[in-house]
Amino acid sequence: MKRDVKLNEGSKKARRSAARLAAVQVLYQAFHQEQDIKAVLSEYNTHRLGYKMDEDLLVPADQELLESIVTGYAGRREDIDNMVAGALDGKTPEKLDKLLLHILCAGTYEILAHHDIDVGIIIADYLNVTEAFFDKSEKKLVNAVLDRLAKTLR
Repeated sequence: MKRDVKLNEGSKKARRSAARLAAVQVLYQAFHQEQDIKAVLSEYNTHRLGYKMDEDLLVPADQELLESIVTGYAGRREDIDNMVAGALDGKTPEKLDKLLLHILCAGTYEILAHHDIDVGIIIADYLNVTEAFFDKSEKKLVNAVLDRLAKTLR
């Protein structure tokens, strides 16, 4: 099967934004459906990157960033989950929507590990990911939690 677009099409910024969205989707699928994270990542890279989805042609994800977020979070899951839980300001992670929780975890990993990327860019991209799935209240929560974590981790 031939890809609809080359994996290097689109601007670097657009491919990085796409990687953040894809990372959240991979984490959600792997942990929500209890699948092996490397298998889900491989399936995503093989069957989704560069293909049309629901007749929409999406900018391909930056594969290096996508893999970094997914495997980085998986390798530090317990620490990152604890950081997110501590930054929720009285809410418990168990009561959050699972997709929203994965947005927070992926964002937290990036803030923690990707010091070469401006924290404002990271937060803005995860706010865009949140907006694609949720309403204003969830977007405010993501902004507050990631901002709180950025201030303590950087």
